[in-house]
Amino acid sequence: MDYPKIVRDNIDFNSSSDVCNIGYYEGELKDGRPYRLEMWSSNGIDSVTIFVSNIGLEDKSEVDLVKYIASEDIIDISDDRSSVNLVTDIEGNDFYGINLLINNHDEEVNKLLVTLNDYE
Repeated sequence: MDYPKIVRDNIDFNSSSDVCNIGYYEGELKDGRPYRLEMWSSNGIDSVTIFVSNIGLEDKSEVDLVKYIASEDIIDISDDRSSVNLVTDIEGNDFYGINLLINNHDEEVNKLLVTLNDYE
């Protein structure tokens, strides 16, 4: 099955705001589903949002989605507290945005296993 890849061309990652956009990574999950990870920081807390197509995952719970991501060698998850949002991109495709904590005021909470790209 072909899964859509999230389109984020309409987002200005270099704008000034309370959120500092750190970097991103794009890859493919074991089931062939493309994903996009974006790391950002606010108030001394670094987090990531991982965007994956919700096709075939509609009945999964938040816990199931975090376990799904944990099995993909993207993040070594020690603290599975998360939030999941449904996001629609500019092409009308739906994605889960899975948010996980990485660092809390210089203390590593979960370990990022991919190398980030800088925003242009």
